[in-house]
Amino acid sequence: MSRMKRRREEASQRSKRSRHRDSIGSEDASDDEVLPTNVVVADGPSDDEEKEEDIDEEEDALLDFTQTDYAAQMSQAEPLAGDDKEEEGGKRNKEPTMPKALHKLSDKALDELTAKLVRYMLYKGGLKLPIKFADISKEVFSQYKSVSRYFFYHAKQKIENVFGYRVVQVEDSTSKELYLVLNNASSQEHLLLMNKTGKAASRGFLMMILGLLWCAPARRLSEDDLWKQLIRLDPTVKLKVNHPQLGDIPLLFKTFESQLYLDSTSELDVDLKKIKFYQYGPRTFLEVSKVQILNFVCKLITGRPPSDVQINEVFAEDS
Repeated sequence: MSRMKRRREEASQRSKRSRHRDSIGSEDASDDEVLPTNVVVADGPSDDEEKEEDIDEEEDALLDFTQTDYAAQMSQAEPLAGDDKEEEGGKRNKEPTMPKALHKLSDKALDELTAKLVRYMLYKGGLKLPIKFADISKEVFSQYKSVSRYFFYHAKQKIENVFGYRVVQVEDSTSKELYLVLNNASSQEHLLLMNKTGKAASRGFLMMILGLLWCAPARRLSEDDLWKQLIRLDPTVKLKVNHPQLGDIPLLFKTFESQLYLDSTSELDVDLKKIKFYQYGPRTFLEVSKVQILNFVCKLITGRPPSDVQINEVFAEDS
């Protein structure tokens, strides 16, 4: 609040100085440069409107979930892959041969089956849930055998080329083959509109968790330490009490895990007590990016974006 008050006072002083300079300039004007006696500024904002805009801009800048230009470059970049992964990915990107079970089907029937898988994948993507390849045959093509690979290829092409999403394979210990459907839009205006939806509170909470993990050793925290830091930031965040804006926070943690923003592991301490640790999930750096998290943390702590040195250090991590 003190910062906003200072901004209002500074804006008022600038406005007074500007009017003072204008009055001096009009008195010193030469006869050849006759100024009009009545000057009207059309459609200009008033001082009060300018102050309100300054306050709104400041609030948006403090918790800006959109990506800066350098953050967008990283979040939209494909993850680096080794030769083995590239070879394996190349095989999967090649159009598979049509299974014998589909030879008797018409083109219309094939298109309908492809559309069925497209709807399934977009539904999962809308909920930000991962797609287990093994589940496709059970949940979409239960009446056919060994057809999932063929339809997955065509559904992936349609999702990427028609709907503008990207389908990315990620590694996860719970599934042999796992995919995410990600928004491929890089327009900052589009991202800003997305972040102003009704889920802004939960996204802000997620960014806070990602920021705390960023500042932690090895970028992971025990469940107890994470809760302590969250309660220190907001005393209304409690384990067994519904938050006024966020609702059931333990359930929100489970949601972030199921969406692969967070990953958790358990270890035994010296007393053989099981300790749960949180770290970044595979979706985080594909969708949010390291630089965006760094930008968020720097703005929150210092009020300024990260320095070039900090940005270069993050780029060096993945080089």
